[in-house]
Amino acid sequence: MKYYALTLRADSPLAIRADHAPGGAASAQYIPGTVLAGSLAAAYRLFYPDNEIRFQDLFLNEQVWFPNLYPASFKKSDVFQNATGWPVYPLPKTAQSCKRFPGFLPTEHETDIDEPRHGVRDSLLDWAMFALADQTTPDPDLLLTPLQEHKKCAVCGQLNRPMDNFTGYYRRLGAGGPMLKAKVDMRLQTHNGINRVTGTVQEGILYNREVIEEDADFWGLLKLSDTLAQPFEEFIDKVANAQAGWVRVGTGRTRGLGKVGLRIDSPDTPTGKDDFRKRLEAFNILLQEKAESLKLHTSPFYFALTLHSPVILSDGWQGYYTSINADTLLDNDTLESSLDLPEQSLKLLCQFSSTRRVTGWNELWGTPRANELAIDTSSVFLFACDKPLDTTLIDALYRPEEEGIGRRKAEGFGRICISDQFHQEVTLQ
Repeated sequence: MKYYALTLRADSPLAIRADHAPGGAASAQYIPGTVLAGSLAAAYRLFYPDNEIRFQDLFLNEQVWFPNLYPASFKKSDVFQNATGWPVYPLPKTAQSCKRFPGFLPTEHETDIDEPRHGVRDSLLDWAMFALADQTTPDPDLLLTPLQEHKKCAVCGQLNRPMDNFTGYYRRLGAGGPMLKAKVDMRLQTHNGINRVTGTVQEGILYNREVIEEDADFWGLLKLSDTLAQPFEEFIDKVANAQAGWVRVGTGRTRGLGKVGLRIDSPDTPTGKDDFRKRLEAFNILLQEKAESLKLHTSPFYFALTLHSPVILSDGWQGYYTSINADTLLDNDTLESSLDLPEQSLKLLCQFSSTRRVTGWNELWGTPRANELAIDTSSVFLFACDKPLDTTLIDALYRPEEEGIGRRKAEGFGRICISDQFHQEVTLQ
């Protein structure tokens, strides 16, 4: 498997329709993998109109996994902006920051900081202690202690400002390095309606369209088979050197919207199994130590499953799962890459999740897509395992992280992270 860090820059405003937005005015703040795949497929047909076999390999046979492209604009930090090899990830639903001054602590790489930022931390271990205490002790004080410690912002001191959920997308400079939230600049464009008969302005029709402003950057990790690496690189190089704006994404493309530029780099993210094992061990040790300090009974091993993109899980009866539990992970019929673990060895300890409806237009076939239900990006599920971490368990967890889970993985769905490093950030960062 070959990996590319794909960076997209908006050369004109982008309008990415948000599913079921009121009045159709709102725009999504990221570029879905379905939109990216359709736009590249349209450009490929223009460049190589007769190469049908290669077109099928790149866009129809699911040998290329197109990612969701998340915002990667860090205009106040050239270091973060130019670190295109390092990933951009969605903040998990367990992230929290000061309600009055949200954001990561300022770093030496930034300029022109507008207002103070009191840092961001992860609350998953707090909720894990709450769940463990609920199972082992009836003492209400011990139940609430892990949560009360971080109820108020520690930087605000006596002002008693609360902590709140913190959403968005962030980039980390290296393993354990500083983090910064990406900024998405949006604006409204006002348009007149056009009379379909006369081709002139229709009186009484005025509408707004929300767009992402020019010069916005987006990032995603693209995966493909080794045999397609060279032809894909040649295609991207040809697109990048073209001056006519061959690739356009989103809606409003006939109105001057959607012109983009592309580049690919080698990712700097560790992807080996040894780095994966160290990440699992670090998260498990941190949780075990915190539980021991509260004298709570624990299982041999804990891991968190964090969604880096929406996940579509079908039950095989035209229905969809709205959560991921132990039975889901152990069911071979549910996941294409299920966990090969003994029954009753897993238990869902706590979860933070939501669902969303997935709609859209199939650019490849020119037809609307069927409505589906997905577990949304940033959802987090914490599992307890009765089996200690060993080579078998590492292999069982490594496979779904590498291959993804659920349906439509080639379109950006199903990307997960096991024991995301962000969950170790228990202090303000």
